[in-house]
Amino acid sequence: MNIDWGSVLYQQEKASINDLKIIVEEIDKAGKEKKEELEKKLESKLKDLILPNEHLAYHYMATINQKLSDNFREAWQKQNLKVNLEEVVEKWELTKYIKDNFICPEVNISTLPSYSFVLNFMFKLKKSYISLDENDFHIIDNPLRKDKVLHLPFVAPSSWKGSLRNSLWQLNYDYENDKIRRIFGNERSPNSEDIILRMGRLYFFPTFFTKKSLEIINPHDRERRVGTVPILMESVPQDTTGFFTLLYVPFDLIGCDEKKIRKQVSEDIQLVSEGLKSMFTYYGFGAKTSSGYGTTYENITDGAITLRNKSVKVSVQEEKFEFPKDSYKKFLDENGILKDEFRGKNGGPLSNSELGNFNGSQKEFKKFKTWYNDNIEKWQKYLKSQNTPTSEWPTWRFEGFSELIDVSKNIATSLEPSGVHNES
Repeated sequence: MNIDWGSVLYQQEKASINDLKIIVEEIDKAGKEKKEELEKKLESKLKDLILPNEHLAYHYMATINQKLSDNFREAWQKQNLKVNLEEVVEKWELTKYIKDNFICPEVNISTLPSYSFVLNFMFKLKKSYISLDENDFHIIDNPLRKDKVLHLPFVAPSSWKGSLRNSLWQLNYDYENDKIRRIFGNERSPNSEDIILRMGRLYFFPTFFTKKSLEIINPHDRERRVGTVPILMESVPQDTTGFFTLLYVPFDLIGCDEKKIRKQVSEDIQLVSEGLKSMFTYYGFGAKTSSGYGTTYENITDGAITLRNKSVKVSVQEEKFEFPKDSYKKFLDENGILKDEFRGKNGGPLSNSELGNFNGSQKEFKKFKTWYNDNIEKWQKYLKSQNTPTSEWPTWRFEGFSELIDVSKNIATSLEPSGVHNES
């Protein structure tokens, strides 16, 4: 099918590529002034050809004129050092649709068995993410894996599953462990006919990214200690955010004893949380993880675990802090963010040296600054919790992977057998 599609694209771009070939040949024969004019014309036409069929175009150029293909690759490289795909999505007028259905999918657990849970959060890459695409035609040898329709870089569900399984293996949970089997299922093997195969309880959603860039790796000669041939690798750059969603469905526990269900779910939720922390912050996901690629920062946003069982109560220890005085609220917006006119060069409140143009009581503002430094993070967190819609099912929230571990222990404690009947 890829070959048939390539043939169609070739017919579309054949005339344009042949025109470029003629320009390259003319450049070799032209004088200095004419040469500069032709080079500008070549650069303009190369940019026009980069989208949407740049990979096929490059391979065709390589067969007819090596210099033309080198020029094309150089132009493509300049244009793809940093790419914000959100701009492309906006042009399609699909921003909301893609966000709701691909970037941040919602999961309705009301239709699932009791004790199912969904775990999701927004993470930020600490180091670039690298993967390998399945496309037969590409301008470089190490392209990112992208989905077939939107062409957005993504982490496939199977990749998430493999990375989490590997992280737990690194934590000494081997593939024969009963807990590993029940959340991941049996591992297929040549002798699988002798094994009763079963599905795992975990279902992973893909994670899509809206940014990409190029990593340049320059291997050095061991004797001369100089670079040889730079290798280009497409990547999702550092500090890009992604939304992770995982669904747990204990389908094989339907009809079992309530104590057994609660015991296994509490064990599984702690195991999954431990594995996620290790995968995201230490072992990584994607390619070249041994070099640190595919790791994230400890802090995350919008972290939540929602459990389908109303008999389990959410116990959250509220942090104590001082609410702002009414007179302080004029310095903040409805989300507790410092207003621009009161923000100093360092991002915080105006410093004493910057208060010269302040229109108001400097004494009051200095008191506000003291409150701000001690309480602003807790106040913003409180406002966010008040603005978050109430979930139909008990929901625990977290803002870091260490906090996720604590939340999972909290849930496990809540699931301890207490004689409470299953309320679904």
